[in-house]
Amino acid sequence: MKKQILTITLLLLPLGMTAQNWDYIRDSGEYYYGVGHGETERDASERAMAELVGMIASHVSSEFNYLMLQENENGKLNHQSKVLSCIKTYSTSTLTNVEKWVVGAEPDVTVRRYIKRTELEKIYADRIAKAKDMVNIAKEALKKRKIDMALQYNYWAYLLIRSVQRPNEVKDDEGRVLVNWLPLKIKDILSDIHVNFEKREGDNVDLLFDYQGETVSSLEFSYSDGRAICQGSAKDGRGMLEMVHGYETDTYHISIDYEYVGQARGDAEMQSVLDVISQRVFREAEITVKAKGGKNRQEMAASSTGVNLQPTANQTVNRAEDYADIVFDIAKAISQKNYSAATTYFTLEGLEMYNKLISYGKGRVVGSPNLKFFKSTNGNVVARGMQMSFSFYKGTKKTFVEDVVFTFNAEKKICSLAFGLGQEAENDILCKHAPGWKDETRELIMEFMESYKTAYCLKRIDYIRDIFADDAVIIIGNVAKRRGTRNGHGERPISLEGQEVIHYNRYTKDEYLRNLKRCFDKNEFINIRFTNNDIQWLEKYEKEELFAIQIGQEYNSTTYGDKGYLFLLVDMTDHNTPQIKIRTWQPNEVAMDKLYNAGDFYNE
Repeated sequence: MKKQILTITLLLLPLGMTAQNWDYIRDSGEYYYGVGHGETERDASERAMAELVGMIASHVSSEFNYLMLQENENGKLNHQSKVLSCIKTYSTSTLTNVEKWVVGAEPDVTVRRYIKRTELEKIYADRIAKAKDMVNIAKEALKKRKIDMALQYNYWAYLLIRSVQRPNEVKDDEGRVLVNWLPLKIKDILSDIHVNFEKREGDNVDLLFDYQGETVSSLEFSYSDGRAICQGSAKDGRGMLEMVHGYETDTYHISIDYEYVGQARGDAEMQSVLDVISQRVFREAEITVKAKGGKNRQEMAASSTGVNLQPTANQTVNRAEDYADIVFDIAKAISQKNYSAATTYFTLEGLEMYNKLISYGKGRVVGSPNLKFFKSTNGNVVARGMQMSFSFYKGTKKTFVEDVVFTFNAEKKICSLAFGLGQEAENDILCKHAPGWKDETRELIMEFMESYKTAYCLKRIDYIRDIFADDAVIIIGNVAKRRGTRNGHGERPISLEGQEVIHYNRYTKDEYLRNLKRCFDKNEFINIRFTNNDIQWLEKYEKEELFAIQIGQEYNSTTYGDKGYLFLLVDMTDHNTPQIKIRTWQPNEVAMDKLYNAGDFYNE
């Protein structure tokens, strides 16, 4: 009998404790909470979350005074509505530590959602830390004249800070109030961008971009072509406008992009903030370019055309004019759209790549090629210095500028075409790394990275299939919620400093290629830019030439855009058939020591 009484008491005890716990959560003042009812647990949970968010907004409304300056509706401040929207930017992406309490069962279920009020302060702190990391990224980008990244991350940091409770209290290490300082910094950057007209050929307008008198490394902008708003980009000082046929004007109007809404697609928190926090308009982003020359037009053209690299004594080419004549003939054939006139200059493989190149959007030669020639250790000659623009028309018109690299074989036939990496990445590979490296090693890495980039742009799926080892490790990161825990399916949550938790999914070679083929099929264009990089030669593996490459990657396509870091571990033992052993991609740009490297896969 005593055992039966004890059993009944133990069964009843949790029910009493449950009631007491909920009463405490509801009445103690230590929690925000919401209750939802529905036929399904999902519906009930969504209603409970909506009530929870409404309660948070009601309690913290008075602390979001900064928002009162940002929202005006019919002459009256709609403050409560704005705070509610602002709090929702947390609920959709970062309120991951909300507890869930289910009462009853479907089709009559009640869900209670609650969170400690102290947790909200931690969430604000996380967002402030993320904003400060973005300010640091912008600072480094500006040093490298990557104006697009400097503007993007300063502006994103500004919006993130505006979305916290007390933005006027957020300061950097120098004591500056960031919500006041960042708009001034953005204005300064925009004011120091200068755009000059170089020339117009038909409907195409060539522009030159500099920042504080130096060539801009990268920049995004929009412009009117006389009928619609189009998107353009500047690379290594050059950009291009394509006007509606026959549209004549003495001035061209461009708008420098600083919001980068499309780049936030992989970051739910940032996307929510961009949707909710009202836009800050910077008039300095609007630039009018006169059609008849800028004051430094010739100097800018000379400094921004072609490449900065110079051949070493061993790389000097005899009779360089023979190769120059060929490149100029090809440029003429492309300019006149008489593409077949250049076919005799190519090998069969080179001709296949040439045909893909002239089919990559609407292409045209930009400026006059400023050619430099480099003799490779294998006897080939590489020509650099011709730039082309490529326009795409699906949806919003988009234009890119690319360096085109020609590789000649011993018979002076072009056996390969590639898009150059850009001045920063080229200088890193050919000039910065390991002073003791041979020219052959540097050339090998440069050729591989240029071919890799070009294969994705020109959708060369067969080439990509060949360069990946059959047992390649392929890992792709996606932004997930904070405070994640280890789960199944091979996903490994890792918290990067100042960033979201990233879930890493591993794919086989066949799975990756299937996904890539679908991506190629649905996009009119894919464009990749590489930025700063770090290369390590794993010399301890004496029988293999293994290289670990970390490189910043900016990816654009018809349907998607992002920025992050690419890591490749490449076996170049056979110089003719390099093999990718490991490929990883991680979203968001962070310090390189927080990213995958060779030590994660090979013991040093």
